[in-house]
This record gives sequence, structure tokens and C-alpha cells, in this order.
Amino acid sequence: MENLIECESNGRDRIRILHVQLFPMLSGVQRVSLEELRRLDPNVFDRHLLTCEPGPLSEAAAALGVTCHYEPRLKRSISPLNDFRTYQRLREMMRRERFDLVHTHSSKTGVLGRMAASAAGVPCVVHTVHGFAFPAAKYPAVRRFYQWCEKRCGQMTHALVCLNPDDRQIAINELEVDPSRVQVIANGVDIEAFRPIENPADRIAERSKRFGGDPERPVVMMVGRLWNQKKPQLFVRSAIQLLQNGSPAEFYLAGDGKLHKQLEDEIAEAGVADRVHLLGWQDDVDSLIPLADVMVLPSLWEGMPIVLLEAHACGVPIVASDIPGNRECVNDGVDGYLVPKNDLKSLSDRIALLVNDSALRRSMGSAGRGKIVERFDIVHRQTTILELYSQLLGKRVDS
Repeated sequence: MENLIECESNGRDRIRILHVQLFPMLSGVQRVSLEELRRLDPNVFDRHLLTCEPGPLSEAAAALGVTCHYEPRLKRSISPLNDFRTYQRLREMMRRERFDLVHTHSSKTGVLGRMAASAAGVPCVVHTVHGFAFPAAKYPAVRRFYQWCEKRCGQMTHALVCLNPDDRQIAINELEVDPSRVQVIANGVDIEAFRPIENPADRIAERSKRFGGDPERPVVMMVGRLWNQKKPQLFVRSAIQLLQNGSPAEFYLAGDGKLHKQLEDEIAEAGVADRVHLLGWQDDVDSLIPLADVMVLPSLWEGMPIVLLEAHACGVPIVASDIPGNRECVNDGVDGYLVPKNDLKSLSDRIALLVNDSALRRSMGSAGRGKIVERFDIVHRQTTILELYSQLLGKRVDS
């Protein structure tokens, strides 16, 4: 990471750092940010978090001693007047707080947050790309607008963190970000918190406590926000199709969002509400994921979905869409399967293959766990993040 802009010393005892997230729930993107804040030494860093409103993320952060800020104008939807006012409020807040480093996450907060940090004179601006949204835009004009925003903000960014090599190439080739400012840092998992339940009887007992379905049936699970990017509709339609064909599995969808009512209606109309279960938001995914036999993620785009790494850490094989980000998590045919996105038949076929073969599930799950221990331990990721911060700040910082 040569040629990165170094921060000047401000004379304060601790480094003031702000992480910016849009929503305060504890989904994958937010948990990445929470883990980064958790592992920063509070004697070295004065840690701050900004979201649109209080919620599970800010509660968990506050319990760690992180100072939480809220900007209710911060919305996912695009509204030029509201977004400009939000930018102004963020800029003034960053000027007032005199942060040494602002670290933004995802698209909307990445644009407004980086613009505000740059205008406020924040010495170090870092952005993590959790998957570029603009390549999947439905309309060319929308794609060009999103791409232009990302390109402009790339010029204000001292370090752009990509979770996979495909996004790094997009940043360099399409957004024209200086390659020296773009770094690939894969997500990581706490391999002690996320681990398999080795005794089958213990897994059945835990399922009995937590779920309403038959605890001895194979469990197929999806964990993610219920919005179109994650494609939960495909998971539900696959479950309906498989059950109509006699599948022995129980299907669980953990998450919430604007598609909840639509999915609930589809499940009810198909008459499978006793076998397809909507669990709502689940903050304790470390105890939820080990109860699965198969993890499914049919997303349209991703950076590097933490839930897939967590599933592998728990010894659970995966069926996921064949897209950048997912490809970094799943070794096709070894620890899971990659299927074409929006392909209901391929998704259902691969799920059925794993549901009907317990030996295959065990071998793939074991391979996934071994990969996480070797390559995706959270300790390695945090060390790399701290090395990046050290280069930007111009002084050594340790966890």
C-alpha cells in the first residue's frame, strides 16, 4: 500500500475513529464493522459509530464502550434534497468531532460519508466495498449514475478495501481508482464463536428448543435481509418446489425486510407454512447457524458475505449463486455448490443433493471448516486492517 496519504499528528492521546453504517441491525455488513470496532484497543482508539437510528448494532457497540451517533435523515432511498441535507449534517458533525479516520461501509453511506469526510477535512478516509451495486442496476441510466458516484468518491478515498479480487478490478478498471489505494482484505470469522456442534443428539436437542418444526429432519437455512439483492424469493420458491416433490427437509429463513409479507403470502398460498419458517431477525447467529445442515444464499451481488464464512466455520455446506464474492467463499464441489443466479432448477437440484446425502454434507462441511481455520480467521483480518490504519495514520497502531 505505497503512496497512501498519511495523517498528521493532532496532539491527542487517542486516535478518533468513526465507522459509518446505514442501518443498526446486526446483519453481515454491520457485524463486520462491529468486529472491527470490538478489536480496536480502547486505550489507543477513541471509537465512534454512526447509523440512522438506535438498534441492535448500536446497543452492541455501546456495550463495548463505543460512542454512538445517529442521523435520522440517512436513508437508503435516493432523494436529492434530503441527501444533500444529510451530507451537510454529516459534514458538520465530522468537523465538530475532528475525527482522525472515517471508515464507511456499503454504497449509500459510502457516498455521503466519504463526501462529508472529505469536505470536513478528515485526514484519512477509508471505505469498505461490500459488493458494488451498480453492475446489477436494472436501467443503464441508473447504472451510469451509481458508477459516476462511486468514481467521484473513489478520488476522495485514501484506502479502498475490497473483499474480493473481482471488486478490486472493478475499482481500478471501471472507477479509475489509483491501484495503490485499493487493497483486498477478505472477511474473517471468529473460529471459536462459530464452530460445529459435534454431537448429533445435541444438535437435535437445540433444534427442539429453538424451532417449531421436526428437529430430526434435515434443516435448510438462509440468513439474510429480506430484500431483492439477497433474492429470498428464490429460496422460498425452491423450498416450495422441493417440498412438493417430497423433500424431507425443513426450511428456515432468518431475516427481515420489505419482502417479508410477500414471502409469507407465497408460503401460505402453497400450503407449506408448517415446513417453511420465517424466523425474523436473529442476532445470535453463532448459535443459529450450527443447527443447519445446508446454508443457501442466492444473492444477485455480494462483496464477501460473512454468513457463508460463518456457515463453513460451523461445518455447514453451502449452495450459493455463482457471483463475485460468493466465489471467494465457496469451492464448488468441495465445500458446497455454486449455481447460476436466478436459476431455480439448479438451486433446487443442489439443495436436494445435499439434503439426501448426509455423508456428502459431512465431507463438505469438514472441508469448509478446515478452509476457514486456515485462511479466514478474524485475527488475521484484524491484523491486516490495523496495518492499513498504521500506514494511513503514519504511526504504528496495535490491537
